[in-house]
Amino acid sequence: MRQLVCPLCHTPAPEKTKDQGLVKCKNCSLTWLYLLEDVDQVALYQDEIYTVVDNRKSIFEKIIFREAKKVIQTLQKLSTSKIKRCLDFGSGKGQFLLQVKNKGWEGVGVETSGPRASFAKEKYGLQIHDTFYQSGKIEGGNYDAITLFHVLEHLPEPMVLLEKLCLENLNEEGVLAIEVPNLGSWQYKIAGKFWMHLDIPKHLSHWKEDMLINQVENIGFKHLKTQYFSVHLGVLGMLRALMGKTGYKGNIILELKNKKKLSVLIRIALILPLAFFLECLAVAFRKGGVFRVYFRKHESKR
Repeated sequence: MRQLVCPLCHTPAPEKTKDQGLVKCKNCSLTWLYLLEDVDQVALYQDEIYTVVDNRKSIFEKIIFREAKKVIQTLQKLSTSKIKRCLDFGSGKGQFLLQVKNKGWEGVGVETSGPRASFAKEKYGLQIHDTFYQSGKIEGGNYDAITLFHVLEHLPEPMVLLEKLCLENLNEEGVLAIEVPNLGSWQYKIAGKFWMHLDIPKHLSHWKEDMLINQVENIGFKHLKTQYFSVHLGVLGMLRALMGKTGYKGNIILELKNKKKLSVLIRIALILPLAFFLECLAVAFRKGGVFRVYFRKHESKR
């Protein structure tokens, strides 16, 4: 896959853009990744960083479960009726869907990574579709809630797919939740080009809150709420940003998966309290490392 034009408005990149570099669109202001050379998207997600690790019953799983439960509570509070069906698009290993299932809702996931889809099916007993979505209803559609956690930034045409997905699958009173890295975050200002969530070349677009809200409202939704805090992605991103200031150049996710370097683990333990404090402060100023936005279909579009 190559990306030569803005994934939102299809404006070409400036002529002197690097073969692989970030571009701020002069037309719509989206920051996106210019890819001149062809990138194998399948191979891209088969590297060591995306290797599936069974961390059930670990502190990491407990953190993810706790955050998932809070999102589920928010979805129900914002819904005008009792939620019964939820579609998690880009469901990963299925931790969020497992909490959906435990809530008593019917949960369906879409996950194109074979190992992750298999983990969700085999370990958690979840219903997962592992084919690339282009259009149409998924398991009959008519979902009361649709969630996309860290999916939009991976898509070559994010709003085109989102509009199709919701048009075919979200019911008239349904709630939509989207979470992406926050390009307006403090941790991005601290880390710059070394920010963990740039994740070149996997992340094709980078969002600020106002831009994403405007884009989703343009396809017929009303913004309801924004949340900015995440332990496993927000605090982790701040931790990596601060570690970079001490000379660390590694991949913190990979280090935590492998647990091989004692020196790195010691550095993490020393910096983590400051990272947690700064990220909480950033959240208070709406500058957390990620943001999660909730929407409902606009009344005029129902």
